[in-house]
Amino acid sequence: MPARIGPVTMTEIARLAHVAPSTVSRSLRDDPAIPLVRRTEIKRIAKELGYQPNPLVSTLMAQVHRGRRADDPDHIAWIDLWPPGTSTPAVFMSEILGGARQRARALGYDLEVHKAGELSLSADRVRQILLSRSQWGFIIPPVPEHAMNFPLLMTDLAGVTIGTSLVSPALHRVTTNHFLSAQLAWDALHAKGFKRIGLALSPRMNSRLNGQWLGGYLAEPWRLGVEAPIPPLLVSASDESKFFAWFRDHQPDAILLAEPLISAWAERCEANGSRPAIAWLALESKQSNVWGLDYRAEHIGAAAVDMVVAQIHRNERGSPAHPHTLLLDAVWTER
Repeated sequence: MPARIGPVTMTEIARLAHVAPSTVSRSLRDDPAIPLVRRTEIKRIAKELGYQPNPLVSTLMAQVHRGRRADDPDHIAWIDLWPPGTSTPAVFMSEILGGARQRARALGYDLEVHKAGELSLSADRVRQILLSRSQWGFIIPPVPEHAMNFPLLMTDLAGVTIGTSLVSPALHRVTTNHFLSAQLAWDALHAKGFKRIGLALSPRMNSRLNGQWLGGYLAEPWRLGVEAPIPPLLVSASDESKFFAWFRDHQPDAILLAEPLISAWAERCEANGSRPAIAWLALESKQSNVWGLDYRAEHIGAAAVDMVVAQIHRNERGSPAHPHTLLLDAVWTER
């Protein structure tokens, strides 16, 4: 077979996928208007062919699209609703923001951060700022509990949220597949020979994720037909004694968790002369010598930009009648 001359094109991918090149372009940008099954197949073909997007072409196309309407934005707004002094997943937020900035630049946009929580800005004030600056495309990253229902009027706006914490307004969403992630973590520990795998979370964390980690943890051993799992534990910061009673009663040899306080408790436990292994359901980049799930936060930020830019190109404004959720897979890592 003669050596390839030049890069793989969308036309080649389209021919193999039996679709139009525009469908390939929209699928590679995760346009939710393209069915997920078709997007997945097109991305598989592109990967097998070794397709690499040209950032200069992406930037040019973004500029072409924006040239069609005088009020199309040059900036994407990033609305941070965390107030000062509030516990925030700082490293994760920084990583998803970094991924979003990089992707926005590749598509010809700047990204402006609005510290709405820090400045105590009301939803109406945020709306005024966005419209006055022609930043009608925005992203809301994970929010604190008090901001889960943010009364932002969506008329003339287009938005995407990251994670599962924002309940309203209704927006398209980019998040990790937490149910599958818990299954992946359980499988990784089981493959290492652990027989009694436990799960310990705070009620707050479980609620923020709509019970998806809990569901995956309970489902996986039943799917594999192995021993029934240890009853999961939902424990608040004031319930240290409850945690140690759970450990004493069930003697887990490995514990899935996501919060430093519970990790500190687990490190003080011992069963049959050894401490339980600890696996994190959400790793941060600063953690080392640990096992757990890497959400690849920069990819989450990039996917959110792709989704809001797709809305800008289609001039879709307002809350979507049928919000889409794009689920990204985590990866198990040991470092």
